[in-house]
Amino acid sequence: MTNTPSVTLHMINDEMRIHDLELAARLRCSKRIKLRDLIKRHVNELAAYGFLATVEKASEVDGGRPSEEFFLNEGQAIRIAVLADVLDTQTVCEMVVKAYADYRRGLTSITAPTPDLAPVLSILQQMAETLAHLTKHMVSR
Repeated sequence: MTNTPSVTLHMINDEMRIHDLELAARLRCSKRIKLRDLIKRHVNELAAYGFLATVEKASEVDGGRPSEEFFLNEGQAIRIAVLADVLDTQTVCEMVVKAYADYRRGLTSITAPTPDLAPVLSILQQMAETLAHLTKHMVSR
């Protein structure tokens, strides 16, 4: 195996997983939707490697649609990399294998997925501004 960088593993339901967005970036997929469509088209095949973990992501405050994010186990990530059939497939497969090998040897730490609090904070900010505006124009009796 060449000296390739590793990918980040996340603990999801007591199993180490790779986030689909990181895999898409490593595969240099132009759009995350492209990789997610590939995952959805091969969901039955990926199930042979184990449970396909998904996380529903709510739409952003500015708009947009809710999305479904995937966290792939080792076999699923390698299979999707092969199915993507891009120039970097071999390198990405090496990254995945290295990340899991390092984890099994205890050489890496576990990264818990961090929740995206920006939409919640934006809503709270809007509520605070609305309350400030309303109380400013209240007439005392």
